[in-house]
Amino acid sequence: MISIIIPMRNEAAFVGACLDSLLDQLTDLQDVEILCVDGASKDKTRDIVITYAAKDSRVRLIDNPQKIVPTAMNTAIRQSRGDIIIRLDCHAEYGKNYIKNCIEVLQRTEADNVGGYITTAPIKDTRVARAIVATTSSRFGVGGSSFRTGGGEQEVDTVPFGCFRRDVFERFGMYDERLVRNQDIELNSRIRKGGGKIVISPSIKLTYYTRSTFTGLRQQAFNNGLWNPYTIYLTGGGLRLRHFIPLSFVLSLLCLAIGGLFFHPLWYLLAIELLAYLSAAGFVSLQLRKEANTSWLLLLLSFIQLHLSYGLGSLWGLLSAPFKFGLRPTHNYIGTAIADRKD
Repeated sequence: MISIIIPMRNEAAFVGACLDSLLDQLTDLQDVEILCVDGASKDKTRDIVITYAAKDSRVRLIDNPQKIVPTAMNTAIRQSRGDIIIRLDCHAEYGKNYIKNCIEVLQRTEADNVGGYITTAPIKDTRVARAIVATTSSRFGVGGSSFRTGGGEQEVDTVPFGCFRRDVFERFGMYDERLVRNQDIELNSRIRKGGGKIVISPSIKLTYYTRSTFTGLRQQAFNNGLWNPYTIYLTGGGLRLRHFIPLSFVLSLLCLAIGGLFFHPLWYLLAIELLAYLSAAGFVSLQLRKEANTSWLLLLLSFIQLHLSYGLGSLWGLLSAPFKFGLRPTHNYIGTAIADRKD
């Protein structure tokens, strides 16, 4: 059996399209369940899921009072019946045969977890939204995040969402419920360290809807950056060096700016660094403007806000982690193993 798990909270605008894109490809797959795990939504998300469940018995609604993704996943895994667990997201629509291709790649490669490449799309089709899509899909914007920038079938460190063999959670542990973000990356890091195999394939395709305003971009980037130091502090690892490049950039700017108060030549270095960054960001923006169908200035502003917000979030996470989680976090926490699988 296949268990599809979708954590959600206040996703009324997306849950219908998400479920439609799944049900349309499951006509030949009856031995499947779709577990919609709702985190106390305040909009019509629950009502929409209940409507779908009334029409199709494969759809089930599960409550997640803790409201965060890792508890949603662990709760649903324990209640699921499948030997294959597929974790999905409401903010996405899934390509034709997405589920079948996940299973095919999982079985053919003998991997522990497989996933696909993301095509990023705006929620609203505006010039700002198109600029955000282009920056968050480019190597200059997000570094070596392979599932966002494209490629062939290969072993990788992590994949978006994931299609797992059930015994992965028995061998490597459940999701770390302390991690509001980065729980997928941390779990995949644990799988890799334990000798597991993670594969990404271009046959597994999905479209992910990203933020469409600069305010939304800044908030998302800040929170993503914030949870990088938190993740390292709580788990002792799980992330790559590229996750901390924006932090290094922000720290260097601050150190040069403050240091220049006492040793003025440091301000020249600050000016050189800013000029180098703006030149690189401007060059990439000029290259992307035609393909993105937006202005180079909006692309430049998007890069600046993405990198500075991410870096400032990481800086705040670095400073606040001991106060938020205490001085001695437990690094070997791996969650609770499956105890009540329902056959």
